[in-house]
Amino acid sequence: MGGGGRGNLFKSDPAMDDALITPEYVTQRLVLAGTVNSVVDQILAFREKVGDFGNLLYACHDWMDPALGKRSMELFATEVMPRVNAALRR
Repeated sequence: MGGGGRGNLFKSDPAMDDALITPEYVTQRLVLAGTVNSVVDQILAFREKVGDFGNLLYACHDWMDPALGKRSMELFATEVMPRVNAALRR
């Protein structure tokens, strides 16, 4: 994950050893996943931590079950983001 000199993209501290940049580390620190309510909570918690931000990258690649991938995107668009936006307006 830290190969090609790009490990710094995943580090929370620049002094962090590249060997610590594992798929597990990246998943735990940088991936938002779960139920609609859980993802809403994760996005709002992330915003609390880093402040306002402009974009999220939605990277769903469910090649084994395209219908599941489509459903995930639909839930994000119709359930998650409307709840996030409503929470931010409060």
